[in-house]
Amino acid sequence: MESAAAKESAQQKELLVNVFAWLSNVTTSVIIIFVTKALMSVYRFTFATTVSGLHFVVCAWAAWGLERAGLSEPADMPLRGTLLFAGVGALSIGCANLSLLLNSVGFYQIAKLLMSPFVASVEMLWLKRRFPPTVLLSMVVVLAGVAIVTVSDVAVHPAGVAMAGAFIVTGGLQQILCGHLQAMHGLTSNQLMSNTSFLQGMICLIVGPFVDKAASSKWIMEWEASVPGIEMLGLSCLLAIAVNASQFLVLGRFSATTFQVLGHAKTLLVLLGGWALFGEAMPPRKVMGMLLAFSGMVGYGYFASRAAMEAKAVREREAAAAAAAAAAAGSGAGAGGKGEVLSVGTGSGTGGAGEKAALLSGTGQGRRPGDEEAGKHRHAR
Repeated sequence: MESAAAKESAQQKELLVNVFAWLSNVTTSVIIIFVTKALMSVYRFTFATTVSGLHFVVCAWAAWGLERAGLSEPADMPLRGTLLFAGVGALSIGCANLSLLLNSVGFYQIAKLLMSPFVASVEMLWLKRRFPPTVLLSMVVVLAGVAIVTVSDVAVHPAGVAMAGAFIVTGGLQQILCGHLQAMHGLTSNQLMSNTSFLQGMICLIVGPFVDKAASSKWIMEWEASVPGIEMLGLSCLLAIAVNASQFLVLGRFSATTFQVLGHAKTLLVLLGGWALFGEAMPPRKVMGMLLAFSGMVGYGYFASRAAMEAKAVREREAAAAAAAAAAAGSGAGAGGKGEVLSVGTGSGTGGAGEKAALLSGTGQGRRPGDEEAGKHRHAR
């Protein structure tokens, strides 16, 4: 009774943590998009890669501060994994900005959409994950809806296609590694952020000015700084702490494919926010695409949850069957051992009875050591 209540309480706690992780990630991601948009459009800080580097360095400081305060337990991570994650993450940011530079906005959005099937394919081939047909169909519906909303003008260039491909691969691998490394090394989201964010930020800060120069035709030293602009930059860094912490938490608890599919909700919320706050146009085509994408997300959440519950039930049945088989084998071995003891005892008793019978019948098997000598004396007489 108590175990069932404790299990139900643990499940409710798990559900609350999952909901909190998703809501915090979606909310903070949408807010930071608007803050960064204001930083670049109003205050002319058009240095996206450098901003990302500052965000990661501040996140590392925040993670270290939590460890110093005793609010988070520190943990070491192998250097190879740290270098791999930080390198892939920094490369994905640079590729994203260069892809936006070399491609039209429409083709850039297509590249972002193609990241979802890429991540799903890697999880199937590398992590051996299986997706039911209903889940795959829901993914297609989501991607189709987002494509209707975001893709308009599409211009293709060879260099842009190559950079878009690099963006898809590095961005997808970074999300997969985020959950994979947490599971492999038993790390929390804050511990992974503590081990990797500073290195990733420094890579972006070193390479960022050159990438930003290619993307915006300006060096960062040419920025005309102002107090409101610096305040907006600081606000984006503070929001980045919440964004990265919640993203690492989500990727540690869910698959990268789920993060990709449900993450498209951020795109829809940004568009709705632009319509509600800035009066951006909302034609019927966008409305239809949003409804289609939303229905796909609902379907994905339902079918993916049902598949997860079925897989969990199968694992529990297999574990119960294995436990029952082990118990049966143990009881059989105990019964076999008892039988051997009884048969040995019976055999000894039979042997003793045989010896007694042999003595009575006068056969050689039942003779005692002195009988042979006594027989010799009788023959001699």
